[in-house]
Amino acid sequence: MEGQKKTAAFNLGAKGLVIVILGFVSCYLYSALTSDSLNVTVKVFGGMGLDTNFIYALSSIATILGIVGSILFGKLMSMATASKVWGIVMILTAVFAFIWSRTAGIAIGGNVAIASAVYAIGYFVCYVLALVSAMLLSYQVIGNWFPRKRGVAIGIATAGYPVSAATTTTLCGKLASNISNFYIVMAVIALIVGIIVLLFSRDFPEDKGCYPDNDHNFDFEAAKAQHLKNLEYLKTSKWTVGKCLTTGRMWIMWVTVGIGGFLSMGIMSNFYGKFTEQGYQPEQIFAMLGIAGVIAIPGSAFIGWLDVKLGTKKTTVLINVLAAVAIAFNLTQTHALHYVSLPILALMLGGSSNMMVSCTMGIWGRYDFENAFRVIQPLNAIMTGIGITVVGIVGTNFGYLNAYKLLMVMAIIAVIFALILKVEFIDDDVRRLNEQGMSNEE
Repeated sequence: MEGQKKTAAFNLGAKGLVIVILGFVSCYLYSALTSDSLNVTVKVFGGMGLDTNFIYALSSIATILGIVGSILFGKLMSMATASKVWGIVMILTAVFAFIWSRTAGIAIGGNVAIASAVYAIGYFVCYVLALVSAMLLSYQVIGNWFPRKRGVAIGIATAGYPVSAATTTTLCGKLASNISNFYIVMAVIALIVGIIVLLFSRDFPEDKGCYPDNDHNFDFEAAKAQHLKNLEYLKTSKWTVGKCLTTGRMWIMWVTVGIGGFLSMGIMSNFYGKFTEQGYQPEQIFAMLGIAGVIAIPGSAFIGWLDVKLGTKKTTVLINVLAAVAIAFNLTQTHALHYVSLPILALMLGGSSNMMVSCTMGIWGRYDFENAFRVIQPLNAIMTGIGITVVGIVGTNFGYLNAYKLLMVMAIIAVIFALILKVEFIDDDVRRLNEQGMSNEE
């Protein structure tokens, strides 16, 4: 392919773009159902008699269930295909989101105990299903389709998180008088996505007659034959779950990208409470959420573009530095700095979730990615789930200024570990397997 021009970073192909859009909606649903809606729904259900501390505590339990679910679905993914499991999981998300929607009616009817149980079931199941759809299954498929353009592809998909941040709180606020409708809307979206995934999506572009990275500069039949040979390698790959868990680089990566998830989910799910404490009015807070979310939408793709152009390591360091700067501004009482922090926070929010996929692909390559990702994703789920709970509990009981001091310490730790992390192929087998069709620019 020497002398041939590679396709542009954002040229993902029509079929590839459909895969990315399906991932985008999965990310939106996960963030909307499990994090962003809490800015409104906790207060709404609290007004119906449900214990708000009970609702916050569910996040801790859901974190554990999310880890177990990620491990279970990771195993199912290896037995079937990620695409099939993804479609089925989205349909199940729709079913349980509808069940979750029954909470309000039961509570209004006076049976708070049953309403609390229905809420818990809906939250737990949707948390697990939406998490594995967004952060395990869709990432796996997108990573397979775009081994070199992973930054851009994941950047577009994970824009679903900031879109949720920009819209979910407002949507819930408008539906607060009939909050059941919010969950019904989410159920309909999940059902549509699940059906499309089952009918359209495949794990690898070769299975749809497409090229990895939409790069046509090689012989398709020869590349497909090599792809099938590489799939055989996976049957004997040494990178098992146990091997990954005993590898130091896995744990360094976990701290690096996991803290990003902790910060993102912790900040966004408690955004309303934090700025209420600092004297902002509800309409101001909703506007700030909108600003951060809107900027993060192109910001996610921009971070993905930087990933392709600058390399994964440099981009990861940059995102963690941005997180520290945004948090530092919010440790002050200066409203101007709060607003200045919004675009910085938006870039961090838009890019932090990209790095888990990109770092894993950059270290384990296209084929061992599945094995390594089955490990890092559950580990990362610990961080994201704990972020919601810890920031909420610390902020509610000790003040959000103290919660943000904790976030600042964690952001600094993330910067240090990002500098330490080596984003390069982890051994000669991985390097050999990926030397054609994918370059690692680190």
